[in-house]
Amino acid sequence: MLPQSYNRCWVEIDLAALRENLNSIRRRLAPHTRILAVVKADAYGHGLPQVAATLMQSGVDGFGVANLAEAITLRQLGGPGWPILLFGSALSFEIEKLVEQNITPTISNLAEAEQFEAVATAQNRQLPIQIEIDTGMGRVGLWHESAAETVRQIAALPHLRITGLYTHFPSADDDAGATQQELELFLALARQLNLAVPLHAANSAALLNFPATHLDLVRPGLALYGIAPQMTPMLTFKSRVAFVKDVAAGRTISYGQTFTAQRSMKIATIAAGYADGFQRHLSNQAYVLVAGVRCPIVGRVTMDQIMADVTAVTAVHSGDEVVFIGRQGSEEITATEVAGWCGTIAWEVLCNITKTVRVPRVYRGTAAA
Repeated sequence: MLPQSYNRCWVEIDLAALRENLNSIRRRLAPHTRILAVVKADAYGHGLPQVAATLMQSGVDGFGVANLAEAITLRQLGGPGWPILLFGSALSFEIEKLVEQNITPTISNLAEAEQFEAVATAQNRQLPIQIEIDTGMGRVGLWHESAAETVRQIAALPHLRITGLYTHFPSADDDAGATQQELELFLALARQLNLAVPLHAANSAALLNFPATHLDLVRPGLALYGIAPQMTPMLTFKSRVAFVKDVAAGRTISYGQTFTAQRSMKIATIAAGYADGFQRHLSNQAYVLVAGVRCPIVGRVTMDQIMADVTAVTAVHSGDEVVFIGRQGSEEITATEVAGWCGTIAWEVLCNITKTVRVPRVYRGTAAA
């Protein structure tokens, strides 16, 4: 890997902020409520191995992932003792490996459970499983109205051990009434079943906004990474100025000539583009920070370069640092703000930052630092 001083585009991850966010979450919870850290999608673009190792050292109770590869990475990192919950449905060819690695699958119907039972029997293993109850998401899980009998049938399978019953709220960030109703539906089913297993429902939005949803366990994702009120963002997305030129009134900028200078301007070409995760949707509407000044993007974002109007900056030179997401001086651009310019959500912005050698992750605030 090249020295950091050679990077044209990179992401800085503040692991101290991760620990701070985890502690902030803990302060909101009852002593008995456990924390399952959601680290799917490469820890929302922050780097799964480094984030998970920090969380292990900080004493979380388990991890939530979206696929087998993430689960295996965690198992290799943390060893056999860490609970790892696979959200969603397992693919049929993954079942044998999931059982072998003691990964907890989410079960959404009896047929899935019976497939896991057959493999667990063949491997002579007791497999922890969790069952998702659909109270309104409409994605996977047993519909709450008809779940009771199926859960009882699953509970009777001898090589499967139910270690959790959970639901997932589709609108905890913007619909309090629906979230409360979904919680009540879930708890009503849990009372009907009367199983001695942990119950959980709270994603980050519910964790922060609805204390009644905390139950036995919470599942923070965005809150851990600081994409929530009163939390500390831990990711900064940076690049460098590659070239500076004077542009006269009437000149056009970039593909399609979608920007025409209305006055004499100073334009900086920045060494990053949509191949690095600076989305093309940001053309002619986003800002970047140069020397602590908000500078508008002009013209279309290209694969490897973008242009910014740096007329308001006193002095700009090749190699100067540019911030796409994060703080520079007294100014800050958040992932949520970038998402608004793109017409999307902050976590899509984070997940879309390229993870190849083009955009290395640089970690700050490690335990040894």
